[in-house]
Amino acid sequence: MLSLAVRTGVDLVRVDEFKLSRERAGDAFDRRLFTPEELEGADDLRLAGAFAAKEAAFKALGLPKGQWHSVQVVREPTGRPALRFSDGFDSSHVLSCDVSISHTGDYVVAVVTALVRT
Repeated sequence: MLSLAVRTGVDLVRVDEFKLSRERAGDAFDRRLFTPEELEGADDLRLAGAFAAKEAAFKALGLPKGQWHSVQVVREPTGRPALRFSDGFDSSHVLSCDVSISHTGDYVVAVVTALVRT
């Protein structure tokens, strides 16, 4: 019998704190957290959103922090954010995964909802 579950993760990032972390740690910070594709042409606000989405994905999928490159935030042709999993990550239990990123003022929020096999 197939057992399914809906898992949700949410993360809130304060943009000025995120920007300060990037400035203090430099390129090493960016390379540790983001893929080259995520970094290409991205500003602080977009990267803060990608970071929040990765954190939300880790929570929704039960992944340990630190596997930053296992989840990549991409944009669909419509501009809608989506998640792509690296080849080394076994995503066979993930049947569907949606991400939403929003920002206002000093904050970025991301929500990830996943339908998974349990």
